Amino acid sequence: MAVIRKHSLKLLIVIVLLVAGSGDTFAKRQIITKDSQGYDLIFMPELKDLAVKIDSNDTPPNEPNIVPIVFLEDVPPRGIMERISRLTQGITTDMPPEYDIYGYEIRRYMASVGNPKVYTDDDFLIEQIKNVRKARVIASYWQKHVEKEIDEIEQIIEDKDSTSTVRTAIKQARLTTRSFMIDLQGWIDSNERLLMHLLDIQGYIQLEYPDVVFIRPNERIDFFNLFQARQHKLKEIREYQAFAMMVY
Repeated sequence: MAVIRKHSLKLLIVIVLLVAGSGDTFAKRQIITKDSQGYDLIFMPELKDLAVKIDSNDTPPNEPNIVPIVFLEDVPPRGIMERISRLTQGITTDMPPEYDIYGYEIRRYMASVGNPKVYTDDDFLIEQIKNVRKARVIASYWQKHVEKEIDEIEQIIEDKDSTSTVRTAIKQARLTTRSFMIDLQGWIDSNERLLMHLLDIQGYIQLEYPDVVFIRPNERIDFFNLFQARQHKLKEIREYQAFAMMVY
């Protein structure tokens, strides 16, 4: 009898520990709603019978408030290392918006491209398509500027036979900026593809946020794939500190 009680007591303790542990794990899962930079986690769409769920709740995300500003010309860099460090400013590190000529304007044009109004308002949808294309033009100018800077810096390094520290710095900056430009273009393109698809199916969808309901249910598959691709590209661009606040 004593042996049975001892086993029963051990079993009870094990059950209590398992339940407590499960509760802790559940609590931790419930708490994790932000990414590493403090912004809401990116929601991946869910395919339903007649609709696609595009958000985790019925409240649309808070868009960043990015207003038009007057840009200023920065002072010339003090030396080759500062010139190199400026290549990644506005990408991996923040910079004052009045000097962030390219990144700030791209974020401003992209701030509302996924606003729920794109599902219900044709004029707003067309305006966002125009904004995406403006962002692409700015991104192209940014890439050309960075490539020109890198070419000039590398020529200076060769002419002056610079130290290994300088060579390593420009190599790293080149890798970072090229990777960023690929991710930036992919993000912009994914938004345009989604918006153009919405333009094609306008009149055949209904927004019941967070669901997009399809009158022709087979069309929800293409939308789901495009929306999911956009979310993946959004996740990639948000890895760069200066773009971490973007929601579409």
